[in-house]
Amino acid sequence: MLGPLRREAGRTGGDSDDGTDPAREYLLRAKQGDLDAFRTLVEMFQDRVMRVMVSVLRCDRAMAEDLTQEVFLRMYGGLPGFDGDGRLVAWVHTIAINIAISELRRRRAQKRGRTTVSLDQPIAGTDDHYLQPSGRELEPGEGAQQQEFLARVRACVHELPEEFRAAVVLRDMESLSYEEIAAMLDLPLGTVRSRIHRGRLLLQDKLRGFEP
Repeated sequence: MLGPLRREAGRTGGDSDDGTDPAREYLLRAKQGDLDAFRTLVEMFQDRVMRVMVSVLRCDRAMAEDLTQEVFLRMYGGLPGFDGDGRLVAWVHTIAINIAISELRRRRAQKRGRTTVSLDQPIAGTDDHYLQPSGRELEPGEGAQQQEFLARVRACVHELPEEFRAAVVLRDMESLSYEEIAAMLDLPLGTVRSRIHRGRLLLQDKLRGFEP
């Protein structure tokens, strides 16, 4: 349906000078079944999506292209349900992040034979805020309490504002580096650090009084 990915100079996803979404016209046509309009959307966003895959996954171009193709296939399938109220670039970016995370999880599961969740590893010299006590051997009977705490943490994470939630999840649940998160969210490194710091503080407030 999409054909090989290719670059076309001068077309990138984002806002125009007057603040309007330049992809909106093509989006409306694509929703009506116009494949040429959808191919134009692919050309507008493919470089952005490719950067996410290469930067986060450290993969070669062939794999990045395969995953980028998957992003646009999923985007095409989701067009009928996209109401157009939000910015298309944000939606495409969310799909790309989800697919990149899925690939990271697949790699980890293949390497370790299981998936893990890290909630207590800070970056030395930056945001030394722990979401739970450092790892140790659990005493008999503590397992259920630990699971309850982790469930509470996840619930509180989902309550965070979106701008903080994405950064905290990628750092503290997916164990990505600050540089990888900046690439995925298309944000300056300083903004990523700030959002993780503020998100962790909000989590600490929500978890206050709840001890594992």
